[in-house]
Amino acid sequence: MKIEVKSGKLQDFSAQCAIVGIFEGQTVLPVSLKEADEKMGGALSALFVDGEINGKQKSVQFIHTFGKLGIRRIMTIGLGKKDELTFEDLREVAARAVKEALKAQVTRIVFVLDGEAQMLGAYDATHAIVEGALLANYRFPGYHKEAEDRPSLEEMTVLCPEENIDDAKEGAYIAEALARGTNLARDLVNMPGNYLTPTVLAEKAKEIAERHGMEVEILDKADMEVYGMGGLLGVSQGSVEPPKLIAIKYRGTEKWENVLGLVGKGITFDSGGISLKPGQGMEEMKGDMGGAASVLGAMEAIGTLKPAINIAAVIPTTENMPSGSALKPGDVITTMSGKTVEILNTDAEGRLILADGMSYARKMGADYLIDLATLTGAALIALGTCTTAALTNDEALMEEVMEAAGEAGERLWRLPGYKPYKEQIKSEIADLKNTGGRNAGTITAGLFVGEFAEDTPWVHLDIAGTAWADKASDLSPAGGTGAMVRTLAILALRRAESAKSQ
Repeated sequence: MKIEVKSGKLQDFSAQCAIVGIFEGQTVLPVSLKEADEKMGGALSALFVDGEINGKQKSVQFIHTFGKLGIRRIMTIGLGKKDELTFEDLREVAARAVKEALKAQVTRIVFVLDGEAQMLGAYDATHAIVEGALLANYRFPGYHKEAEDRPSLEEMTVLCPEENIDDAKEGAYIAEALARGTNLARDLVNMPGNYLTPTVLAEKAKEIAERHGMEVEILDKADMEVYGMGGLLGVSQGSVEPPKLIAIKYRGTEKWENVLGLVGKGITFDSGGISLKPGQGMEEMKGDMGGAASVLGAMEAIGTLKPAINIAAVIPTTENMPSGSALKPGDVITTMSGKTVEILNTDAEGRLILADGMSYARKMGADYLIDLATLTGAALIALGTCTTAALTNDEALMEEVMEAAGEAGERLWRLPGYKPYKEQIKSEIADLKNTGGRNAGTITAGLFVGEFAEDTPWVHLDIAGTAWADKASDLSPAGGTGAMVRTLAILALRRAESAKSQ
């Protein structure tokens, strides 16, 4: 999809459809439409006077120009009340506009920036529009014998006043990088386990890293044995697919310091292992590598935006399968950190591979750690599908992540990490056990992972509820959502900006 930001008059442009936002209660024609209205003999202003154009949020009206403009149709879309418009509102409005355009077989649009720029500023308004449009335009191609004939946006121009062009272009550039990273993560989550094996995931990670000039290392089973990665090796025992550990270095500054570590759970298919999951819904467990997908999506965006920050991204990846060689309940494993873990349930495997991933990120020099994982069904029960669960051992880092999530329009809710919860994961025969039981399952799982952060500032993000959507929305079809990609990328940008100002 080609995206451009231009200035000029609407009547001088050619496209299948122009999209213009209208505020609720607005009775005066937007400035951007006045000359176009004259060419149409006052038809647009007449519709305003008659009240046929409604500014109620997301309400849509198509107006045909009948050849009097280079634009074939004008779509007005409601922005809601003027004094209540937010970045998130505008992003969703843009997404709805694209959905409606695609229903009408429109593939080339001009989005006219008018009152939105006055309310939010040209940078934020353009950012919201471009991001919303790209997220709404996403389609997973699938594996049909014949490709489905579904319309997709091919060209989008944001039309803004000349004095705002630089801010608008910057907003569009950032938005495009964030949205493309999010959509990459969606693709990965949507891929079936027989197409996205640990080996294929490693190949895709290598492609991303090399495309952006990052260093990449892929550890295989022999390397893991050298490092004593009993968590990753143990989980992989039941599968014929070899495990991998993906390590990417993004160097944004001359010295390798103040390194942000991102660790993503990469279970490419989770059957539960010997502690087998119920059959119903098991097909969705192809998405148990959502944390890995989000880390790679963020690295894609970061590679484009090139913030002056250092990042170590680590993805331990394997399948979790039952077999005669699989990890068994009652087994004890030794992780890379040297800590031992008693296995009570083989379906609590994500935390085992994250344990080794966290240790390897620390070995790479990570000064801060953020792990992402579709870790617990309890997170879905507690917070549903619109909010990610978070735990931390560091107030300052947690605050940074929360602020980045707020800017990204992604919801987080911090859970407590009180000491009594840690008692639930203590084992009689090992240092830890891999499940603390049903009570506070999201908390105890997160605290288990936190044991391997040691004294490094750390935030845990459980995206089990937010990485997958059962139903489509304006911003996302059903399937992978790309949860937290934008949050991680924005965090990197904010950290780089903060370092520059010090």
